[in-house]
Amino acid sequence: MWRKVAFVAVLGSYLLLAACAAPVPDDGAYRHAALQTSMAMVSALASGQLAAQTGLRGNSFSPFTDGNVTDAENDAGSVNSTFSSRQPPDARSDALRQKMLQALSDGTSALTDLRVAVRMGDRTQVRKALAEVGKSLKTFDALQQELQ
Repeated sequence: MWRKVAFVAVLGSYLLLAACAAPVPDDGAYRHAALQTSMAMVSALASGQLAAQTGLRGNSFSPFTDGNVTDAENDAGSVNSTFSSRQPPDARSDALRQKMLQALSDGTSALTDLRVAVRMGDRTQVRKALAEVGKSLKTFDALQQELQ
């Protein structure tokens, strides 16, 4: 019995370690991680934007729009969380980290605002939140240009 308990404990520890973001060895690798993160966040933002715009035009049912915007918000939260866990290897990377964390936070907040507006059925607030999402998309476009 103790062997089974030990096995489960070791396996659980291994899975927890595997779920963590890998260490970043240098500035180049950190910049690459930031670029990949930026692309993932753009995907989440664009998905939420498309779902909300389709809903505003009356081309989708409210639960479908809500589900897609909620999924986009959840994806953005995961992207934000994963990047936040990465340790920058040096001061230059730390400056990039600060920029990315602000952009990720703003993007996630924009999608949260969009989800709330969609659920309330408030078209004016949906349009306002879509403007926030658009602003975040521009921010990530600029970041991607800087990182390439």
